[in-house]
Amino acid sequence: MAENLPLIVSKAVKDSNKKLQDENSALKESSRLIRIEAEKLSCNLMMAEIDHSRLEDAMDAELRGARKEASDLHQKLHLQAQKKIELESKLVPYRLKVANLEAAMKADATKVENLEKRSADREMLLGKVENERDDAIAELAVAREEATKIAAELAQARDENKKVAEELAQAREETEELKKNTDELKKQTQELEQSSA
Repeated sequence: MAENLPLIVSKAVKDSNKKLQDENSALKESSRLIRIEAEKLSCNLMMAEIDHSRLEDAMDAELRGARKEASDLHQKLHLQAQKKIELESKLVPYRLKVANLEAAMKADATKVENLEKRSADREMLLGKVENERDDAIAELAVAREEATKIAAELAQARDENKKVAEELAQAREETEELKKNTDELKKQTQELEQSSA
């Protein structure tokens, strides 16, 4: 038995070496697979970082575009507000024109009532005054229609500046004509009062 001991030890050592070699080969293969997985994960991580970088760049570009669009819209809004103020300031003279024509119509109506109370001899003069009053009412209706049209067409006010100036000049002429007619009416009334006295 002592004679077989070296053989047994030698065989055990060989078996142990073979087992260790097999385990070493298995560990090397496992290490190689782990290294491959690590490289694969590293590659995937690098691709994910590239995608993330691209996404960030796209989001930054989109944010810059949105900010620029918001700035442009704010500027357009400011310009529209200025246009609105300008157009409303152009509408004011028409409102004054309507108020003046309404006042003139009321004054003419009062004069007509006074003339009707004073004398039946003034029927012809009264007819003239009534015609003037009707003309004033018609002019008032035209002026109201023009003012409504101007308010509805504020967006086209730039192109109609010339027309607005002409209408304003015409309204002034009409007002002057009304004033002249009123002065003439007063003068005729005074002449009639003097002739009746």
